[in-house]
Amino acid sequence: MSIFIEEMLASFPTRNQPPEEIVKFFHWIDKQGLHHNFGSDDYKYADIDPDAADGMIGITPVNIQMAKLTTRSEDPIIYERFAEFCSTGGDGSRAALWLDDDGQQHIVHMGSGSGSTLIGIMVSNPIDFLRTLAIGYSELCWPSDFGKTPEEVFNDNYPDAADEPDEYVWPKPLAALQKWVATEFGVSIPKRADQILLPMADMDDVPTDPFHKWIMSLPE
Repeated sequence: MSIFIEEMLASFPTRNQPPEEIVKFFHWIDKQGLHHNFGSDDYKYADIDPDAADGMIGITPVNIQMAKLTTRSEDPIIYERFAEFCSTGGDGSRAALWLDDDGQQHIVHMGSGSGSTLIGIMVSNPIDFLRTLAIGYSELCWPSDFGKTPEEVFNDNYPDAADEPDEYVWPKPLAALQKWVATEFGVSIPKRADQILLPMADMDDVPTDPFHKWIMSLPE
């Protein structure tokens, strides 16, 4: 087993281990050689696709100290229910495995608060999370983008790109990841995130999402 796989799997809490589909994803990343600084003291991360261009979505080991800060708890029964393993944007937003009160595992989003304030259950099926990653967004923390294709997001963010093609380059679709997800799991890759992701909320909203309710119920 590679150092990348060993360190990734060892980082997850015992009672909140990654599902088989996510483990397969880690092995795919390993075979592609997309991980960086594992086995060292430097920042450890993995790109999600060899075709990614300036993307800010990446895989990182679970950081228990960050989980303690997020849950405001030193009780492992609480903080082990929340295992962040994926950055969703350059602002510090993250996706995590979360165990609900019945022990069911979901993939949730936790906005940084200083940028994205998106919070809630993204998907309950890990394959749907991989399908979402494969669409090709450079970030997955802005709900205003979910109804657009990655190319539409790019064109909205860089309206002058067509006039200055040498300065603004549309990033390639994540062809390698799309092919692997579609082949490995026998699924299609949609054009937009809103075709997969569950409705989520803003941190300032009255909590209705189960994960948002749980976070807000934790003692200060």
